[in-house]
Amino acid sequence: MQQLQAQSNCAAELYETEDGDCYPVWYGETDNGAFYTIVIPENWSSADGLVFWNHGFQSFLTGFEPDDLLSILNPFWDGYYTGDVNDEPGLGPYGDYILAQGYAMAASSYSQTGWAVFDSHISNGEMYNEFTSIASSLGQGEPEQFYIIGGSLGGIVSMRDLESDRVPDPDGSLLLCGAVAGSVNWIEAFDLRTIYEAVCDAVPSAELPKPWYERPELLFGELDYLDSLDKCVGISTRLLIDENDPLEVLAWEFNNPDEADRLEEILEASDTENPYFLALNLWYAVFQIPRLINEDSQLNGAIPFSNIGIDYDDGSVNQAALRNIALPSALESLLSNYTPNGDIGATKIVSIHTSHDGLVRVQNQFALQTLVPANQLTVAIVDDSESPSHCGFTIDEGLAAWNELTDWVNGATQPAVLDLELACLATASDEDDCNYDPDLVVVSGLPTFKRENSIGVTGINSYDAATGLLNFQPLQLLGADDTYDGSLNPPSGSTPLFTLSDIDQTGSTPVWQHSSAFDADNSLLYVPRVNILNVTPADANEYDVYLRLTNDGAVDGFEFVEFEVAN
Repeated sequence: MQQLQAQSNCAAELYETEDGDCYPVWYGETDNGAFYTIVIPENWSSADGLVFWNHGFQSFLTGFEPDDLLSILNPFWDGYYTGDVNDEPGLGPYGDYILAQGYAMAASSYSQTGWAVFDSHISNGEMYNEFTSIASSLGQGEPEQFYIIGGSLGGIVSMRDLESDRVPDPDGSLLLCGAVAGSVNWIEAFDLRTIYEAVCDAVPSAELPKPWYERPELLFGELDYLDSLDKCVGISTRLLIDENDPLEVLAWEFNNPDEADRLEEILEASDTENPYFLALNLWYAVFQIPRLINEDSQLNGAIPFSNIGIDYDDGSVNQAALRNIALPSALESLLSNYTPNGDIGATKIVSIHTSHDGLVRVQNQFALQTLVPANQLTVAIVDDSESPSHCGFTIDEGLAAWNELTDWVNGATQPAVLDLELACLATASDEDDCNYDPDLVVVSGLPTFKRENSIGVTGINSYDAATGLLNFQPLQLLGADDTYDGSLNPPSGSTPLFTLSDIDQTGSTPVWQHSSAFDADNSLLYVPRVNILNVTPADANEYDVYLRLTNDGAVDGFEFVEFEVAN
C-alpha cells in the first residue's frame, strides 16, 4: 500500500508550526560555521520583539536515522565522533506559542556539537547580526525587546550570551534545567566514572574502555560499555522494572544480589538519582569527556580533571579509585569555557528546574543564586520526586514561566515561585500539570566532591632556596602501593632539568593518602604544599608544584611546568 504523505498547509518556503500556522522563514549559515533558523511573522515590527532559542546537548547519534547506518560505520565520515549540527535548527518547545504572540524567533545550531560553549557566543552574535540585516530589508530596525531562552546545555550557552558583548543585553532570559554552573558539570561526570570503576573494575569483564581520557571506538566501544554495565550492575534487567514499585525492586535485588550491592554503592557514593541516570551520565563520562579533552576546537589534549586529594566519602571507593593529576592551566581552560561570572547587565532571569534532575542537577541553580542579584533572578523548582526527569516540565509549567518573565519585563512585579504555580493553574486543564513548590530550595552547589576541601596532605615537601634542592616525602607511584622519599637537584649549567638526587623506597601503603605522586602514563610529577626554605623575607605560602619527566638529549630529568598557591 502506498504510504500517504501528510498534507502541508504552508508553501514550501514557509515555516509551519504543529498547529498548521505558516510564517516566513530564513535559513542560512554564519561565518563561524553555525546554521540558523530565523522566523519573522508577517507584519512584524521592531516593537514586537525577538526571542533566541538555545538548544541542548547534541553529539554522536543525535537525530540518528536508520539510513545513516552506513555513515556511522565509516570512521572516515566527518561526524563519526561528533555527530553533525542541524542545518535547520528548531525553535524549541515553546516556539509555536511564542510566534503566535507576535515575536520573531531565531535559533542556532552552534558551530560545533557537544560542549559547544567554546564559541557558541560567537555563533549567536553572528546570528543576531543576520537577524538585524533581514529586519532592515523588511524596513524594520533592531528589536525593541529581546529575550533568550535556553534548555539544558542551552542554559549555559544562554549565560555566555548574556555575559558576552556579542549580542545586546537581553531584557529577559528563561532558563530551563540549565547547566548554569558551567564546566564543573564535567567534574561531576569524571567523579562518577571514578566511583563506578572503583566498584566495578574488579568484576570480571566489567572494565570500561581505557585509558579513560582517550576516545573509545564507537559502536564496539558502546557495546563494551553496555556489557560493563550489565556485568557489574545488571543494567539490562534493572531498567526493565518499575523503580517506583518496591516489590519489583525487591524481586530484582533478590535475583541479582551482587549486582544490587554494587549498584547501591555506586548510586549512594556518587549521589546518582537512579539506574537510568547512572547509565546516561556514565555515557557522557565515557564518550564525551574524551572528546572534550582531545578535540582541537575544545581542550586540544589538555586533561583538566584531578582527584588526587578528593575524599569520595566511601572507604572502599577511596582505596580503589584511580587517582589523576591535572595541571592548573588545563583546569583553567575547562572552566573558562565556560563558568558564569554574573555580569548580566540589567537582564531579568527566570530559571526553572526539576527537583530530581539526574542529568543536570538542580544544584546548578546555586551558581546563579550566588552570582546574580536577587532582584534580577527568580529560581523556581518543579517537584518531580515521583518521576525524576531531566527537563520534564509540562507545557503549562514552561509557558507559565515564560509569561511571568515577559510580564515582569513589561512592568509587573518580580514573580515568586507561587506566582508561577498560580499562573500555571490558571491555564492548565489538569492541576497535576502544575508542580512548582515554593518550599523547595537549593542549598548547595557543584561539584558534589569539592576540590577546595580536599583531604590534607601527608608528608613534608620543601624547596631549599640556598641549595636548590626540591625534597619530597612520601611519594607514591599512581596505581601502585610503593612509597618513596627523595629529592631533586636544581637545573645546572649542563641541563635545564631537575635531576634525581636520591630516592629511597620507604615501604608500601595500602591506605589511600594525598601526597606527592608520579603519574607514569603522563610523565607528570606532583609535589603538593611545598614550603620555601632559606628565603628572605620568609614566604608563608605553600605551593603545589608540577614537573614533567623528559629528556633534553643528554639526561633524563624533570622539567618545571607550573605551580600554584596551595588552597
